[in-house]
Amino acid sequence: MRRLPIACSFAALVLGACAPARQTRKPDPALSRPAVQQVTMEPLHLGLAPDPELGLVDFDATMLFREGLRFHEAGRHARALVFYDRLREEFPGSRLVSAAAYNAGRCLEELDRAEDALARYRLILDGMPRSKDWVDAVFRSGAVLSALGRHAEASGLYGRLLARAELSNPDRLDAWVLRGESFQAQQRSWDAEKAFRAVLRLFREREKDEYLDPAPAARAEFRLAELVAERFALAPLRLPEQRMQEDLEAKARLLLEAQSGYLRSMRYGDPDWAIAAGYRIGKLYVDLHAALEAADLPPDLDEREAQVYRELLRERLAVLLRKALRVFEATIQLAERTRSENRWTRAAREEMTRVEKQVLSQLGHAPPQEPTKPEGPPAPDEEPDRS
Repeated sequence: MRRLPIACSFAALVLGACAPARQTRKPDPALSRPAVQQVTMEPLHLGLAPDPELGLVDFDATMLFREGLRFHEAGRHARALVFYDRLREEFPGSRLVSAAAYNAGRCLEELDRAEDALARYRLILDGMPRSKDWVDAVFRSGAVLSALGRHAEASGLYGRLLARAELSNPDRLDAWVLRGESFQAQQRSWDAEKAFRAVLRLFREREKDEYLDPAPAARAEFRLAELVAERFALAPLRLPEQRMQEDLEAKARLLLEAQSGYLRSMRYGDPDWAIAAGYRIGKLYVDLHAALEAADLPPDLDEREAQVYRELLRERLAVLLRKALRVFEATIQLAERTRSENRWTRAAREEMTRVEKQVLSQLGHAPPQEPTKPEGPPAPDEEPDRS
C-alpha cells in the first residue's frame, strides 16, 4: 500500500497511467521538440584534380587565407597574393574578404605595385566601411599616396578618417599628424599648423585619462618648429647696412623661435624625435653661419678692405659653428644612450664631421678622424613615424 503512490506517481510521470480520467489539453508539438541550433558554414570548393594555380583540390576561404598568410610571413609576397585574391574571387561573401584584401595590399606594396595596392585598399574603404580593417586601410592608403606625391588625396582621406566618431584617440592623433604633414607637403602652412595644434590639444586633453604614446605630440611640435625654420631659411639679409641689421635681428628671432619648438619636441621624451630635433637645432646655426658668409658686402669696400672684412666676419661667425658642434655632439650622445640609430643620427654625425673639418681648416689644423659608431645593435633604420 505504501508503494502504490510511488509506483503510480512514477507511472504518471512516465506513462500517464495514473492520470485522472478527465479531458486534458493536447500538448503543443512545437514545445515538445528539442531546440534546433542553426549553423551556417562557409562554402567549400570541391574539385576532382588540383587547381593549377593553387595546387589544392578542395579548399574553402579559411584554407586560402591560411595559405596566403603562410607565404606572406615567409616573404613570398607574389605567391601569397595569389591566395588572397583567389579568396576574394571564389568566396566574395566570406568574413575573411576584408582581411584578404588588406593583406593583398601589403603584399603589393612590397612588390612596388603602388596603384594595385591602392585598388585593394579601396575595396575596403568604399565597399566595407564597417570592417575592422577600415582604419588600417586608410593609414596604408595615405602612406602610399604620400609616397606617390599625391598629398591632396592623402589629406582628404585622413579627413574622412577623422570624421568617424568612434575613432580611438591614438588613431585620431596619428590621423591629425599625417594630415598636417600632407598639408605641409602642399605648402598649405596655415592648414598644417591647425592640424598639428589639434594634435597637441587632443594630447593634453586625454593624456590624464589614458596612456597615450608621446610620439605623435613630439612629432607635431617638431613639424610646427619646421614651419618656423622654413621662414627662417627664407628670411633675407639685405643691404644697406641698416636694413642688414634689421634683417639679421629678424632672422635671429626666427632661429630662436624654431629652436624653442624643437626643444618642446624633445621634452616629450620620445628618443627618435628628440634626436631629430637636436639635429635640426644644430643645423639652424650652421645655416645662419652660411647665410651670413654669403651676404653681400658693403659696396664701398675696395678689394683689400673686402678681404679684411671677410676675415673679421669669419672669426666672429666661428661661434655659430662651435655652438652647432656642441649640439651635434649632444645629439649623438643621446643616440648612443638610447640606441637610436636612424637617419637623423647619421645626419647629425655627418654634419658634425663636416663642420669640424671646416672649423679646423680655418684654424690651420688637420681634420680629426671619423667618429666611430656606438657599440651595440642599431635601432631599425626608419624615420620615427606611423606609415
